[in-house]
Amino acid sequence: MKKLAKIIILCLLLILALSSCKADTDNTDSGSDYIPAANERGNSTGNITNGGAVVAQGEWIYFCNGADNVNIYKTDINGGDYIKINEDKSMFINVVGDWIYYSNINIDENSSLYKIKTDGSERTKLSNDNTVFTNVIENWIYYSNGSDGRSIYKVKTDGNSRTKIVDDFSSYLCVEKDWIYYCNGTDNKSLYKVRTDGSQKTKLSDDMATYINLEDDWIYYCNESDKNRLYKIKTDGTERKRLNEESSTFVNVHGDWVYYSNGFNGNRVSRISKDGSRSKILNYDSSHFINTAGDWIFYIKEYSGSRLYRMRSNGTEIQLVEKIKGR
Repeated sequence: MKKLAKIIILCLLLILALSSCKADTDNTDSGSDYIPAANERGNSTGNITNGGAVVAQGEWIYFCNGADNVNIYKTDINGGDYIKINEDKSMFINVVGDWIYYSNINIDENSSLYKIKTDGSERTKLSNDNTVFTNVIENWIYYSNGSDGRSIYKVKTDGNSRTKIVDDFSSYLCVEKDWIYYCNGTDNKSLYKVRTDGSQKTKLSDDMATYINLEDDWIYYCNESDKNRLYKIKTDGTERKRLNEESSTFVNVHGDWVYYSNGFNGNRVSRISKDGSRSKILNYDSSHFINTAGDWIFYIKEYSGSRLYRMRSNGTEIQLVEKIKGR
């Protein structure tokens, strides 16, 4: 099991490596498990940046289960039931309606694109492309294509109309409305945006960016040009601002907070307000691949078989996901 877990996390780290990336009080942590009934997009930009290991829809949380060969499972929001969905090693999961879209990271599949019903039926291969940083928006799937120099592609959710959008070596794709935001490895990891039809490619910043998230017309990212400190910049390239003084990775913007792995404090999960005014360390674990769902923060814990844990967004109720109440 430990050997398998190491293989899983090494695979995740390899993809992300090639892509290169004071106390407070608040009233936002109510402990509520409310999640909207249906997804308008397959997963959040923050989760996809962190390997797409977790996604919520309705009363269900879908996750890649490191305890079972990284197959997709679903559990109800309270952790009462565990249902296995597939037999594939999976990453970059997106859920829209009755379908789960994912990259199949089995060795013989080379991260090809699949979909499967949320009840585990109708498993369908959509593309042979090596598919990473997958964003499912309405009827389109956008991804970085490792089979073609990490160019940006899109394909319909039925597998038709496969189209190249831009030739750049791309990472950390964030799709919003008619725009794709990404780190351009062809230009020293600078921040770029391009329309989903391939037009109006625009450079936003010279910063070497990783772990980008998109939220309310802001791009949040780690700036390798400044010791991996957290930054934010408007989607038009204006109002660039540094948020912290710490080496930061695995960034995920959720609600009022920016969550990240804090390199100055043993890679513990920390959070900081979006304006950089308040910050807090949330756990004592060396933590990677921070995902969010509802009021829960998920992370892979190092030095414990690289298993998936979750905690409330204020750092309480830390649990091993495979052993949540009801198992």
